[in-house]
Amino acid sequence: MLRHIIGSLNILIRKDLGYGAVTDWNFSLQERKECFCNEQFDVKACSVQGIYKTADVMAHDTESVACTNPINVIMEEIVKYPIPEDEMDRLHEDIQRQSNKPIAFILGHGLWSNLELQSSVNWLDVVLTGIRDILGKEWTGLFVTPNAAGKEKPDDWIVTQGNKALMLYEEAMGILAKERDIAHLGTWNMSIQSNKYDGVHLDMRGNLVKAMMVLNWLNLVG
Repeated sequence: MLRHIIGSLNILIRKDLGYGAVTDWNFSLQERKECFCNEQFDVKACSVQGIYKTADVMAHDTESVACTNPINVIMEEIVKYPIPEDEMDRLHEDIQRQSNKPIAFILGHGLWSNLELQSSVNWLDVVLTGIRDILGKEWTGLFVTPNAAGKEKPDDWIVTQGNKALMLYEEAMGILAKERDIAHLGTWNMSIQSNKYDGVHLDMRGNLVKAMMVLNWLNLVG
């Protein structure tokens, strides 16, 4: 899940394994217990507490940001196709250039479209057009495909979202991303032996590896 990569990036930005991915500054005692450490990635109990903008951290917990240079990691959840107009409007608003610093987009899709290739391609083309309408060519992009499935994956999804389907999707999207001049990061191989508590989502260790792979890419293109 891309939001877990963003959460892991925030863990690294804040150097906080316990609460780095979540808005711990407004937590109740119960939330501090339920969303600590690995539980930050619980898609049911803690998903709404994720950090959507580094600017929010700067506004509420400035001292927790370890980066010396100003950054702003922003997450937008745009998963449906056709994409609702208000979601594209929000994207356009978020990516208005505020400085001359490089801008990178980490894109992800797949399970929301049930790994239907054409649906993901249609989604990707609309998003890329929206980005180019605002920034032209002054940005760089990376498309991340889903990680491997685990043994707890419900049987109902094995055919459409099992490991064979994931591998075929990853291979095809890698080709299509290259045709659109964006990089591709496949995560099936790195995650096949990782812990997946529900057969879908990686634990914190797996997500931190994904985040470090993204940082390595950013270092290459930066």
